[in-house]
Amino acid sequence: MQTPAQIRAQLSLAAANRRFSSGLAEAEAWLASATAREMLRIDYYARQARYPVPVLGRARDWKLKNATPVVAALASMHPDGRLREQAVRVLCASAGVVSDRALAVRVTDHVEVVRELAEREVLRRTTLVQAERIVPLLQRISQRGRGSQVLERYLRALVDAHGEVSVWECLRSSEDFDVRRTAFRRSFESGLFGLPDAVRLLPRERDQVVRRKLIQAIAESGTPDVIAESLLRGRSAESRVLGLVKLTAEQLDPVDVERLLVDRSVLVRMWARLRWQEMGRDPVEVYAAVARSSAAPVVRARAYVGLAEAGAELDRAEIVELARSADLALKKVGLSLLRGKAVAAEVHWLLREMTGEDSRVARLAGDVLSSSPQLWSLADLAVLKDSADPAIQRRGWWLHRSLGGWEAVIADLESGAFRDRLELPMYFRPTPAQRQRIMELVGALSLGSGQDSEIEFALGLPA
Repeated sequence: MQTPAQIRAQLSLAAANRRFSSGLAEAEAWLASATAREMLRIDYYARQARYPVPVLGRARDWKLKNATPVVAALASMHPDGRLREQAVRVLCASAGVVSDRALAVRVTDHVEVVRELAEREVLRRTTLVQAERIVPLLQRISQRGRGSQVLERYLRALVDAHGEVSVWECLRSSEDFDVRRTAFRRSFESGLFGLPDAVRLLPRERDQVVRRKLIQAIAESGTPDVIAESLLRGRSAESRVLGLVKLTAEQLDPVDVERLLVDRSVLVRMWARLRWQEMGRDPVEVYAAVARSSAAPVVRARAYVGLAEAGAELDRAEIVELARSADLALKKVGLSLLRGKAVAAEVHWLLREMTGEDSRVARLAGDVLSSSPQLWSLADLAVLKDSADPAIQRRGWWLHRSLGGWEAVIADLESGAFRDRLELPMYFRPTPAQRQRIMELVGALSLGSGQDSEIEFALGLPA
């Protein structure tokens, strides 16, 4: 999306080159390819009053006799109302993409004559090809004050000309997300779109809003077999969850539920466990079998996560083995399960993991260490803080800061990771060693006098 400065520059260039065919071709391509939102932004910045000369130049310099649609479209965005009216009359007598779009923009004009001229002409342009160009703009304008009623009038004119089926079928294929979503909603509301259509379109639908509408339609009116086939085996986690919610344990196939126990979505796994238990079965048995099987590492990792979610206790040795695994998925699960269970002998290994290339592994290893601060000392963090890599230094700062209290202040001062002010503890004093370290850091930094005084006051030093 262009910035206001870029829009003004392009408008100024288009106005200056309006007498040259190459300049007009560039302006035509710009106005034809802009989205509905961009087109309204272009109009807004073109009409802004700018002194001494508007972006599009003086109104008297525009000659619209025998003007092309592109020139008329540019003139229709000029701050001068009389020029806009002349431009709209020229556009009414021309055809094409730019003409259709420029007229649609003018239905929200603040000058009544211009607005009525544009609306009258727009309501006459009712071919489906023209609708694809006009409706996205009217959809945006419908959320405003002036011109907000034109969309409904235009849709009625389209339906009168082509019938509901053709109109909504055309608009469902629109490249504009808002138009397409509205078309699907109206198709369902009017009964033109039903269960077979939803089942057919769901597998290849990419728009989340439309996909949710299709999923809801299948869940509300589909038979158990249709719901199982379309939702439980769908790509979207939302569809799989809703399938499990809608179907009872008696209606579900145990094979489907067992597969969903190790789904990538936590919500799907939760509902699958609930249904599995309603079937009189134990999800922990399934998780344990899959976790220790020869399945793909990512599936085994989900099974271990499922064991933790189900409240099963895992042997610490098995967790450490996972955390030291060469497979990334198993390593991440192992580190997440090791939180609060590490021992002092594993500190140096965990610090090495924090210096690795994978940021997620480093963060999980840091979480393990921050959950057991009694296992390590500040001297152990030298491997992180003394690194030449700024990312690893920042991990050391994060781990130091996780101690909280005055140690968080020390970590911020050491790294300079604060902006205007430090977050100073209010209700307890630092230890003598902490006070000494803070004063050394404050002396080495160029802080303002106000911040120095604030730190000295929090430390309890005499004024």
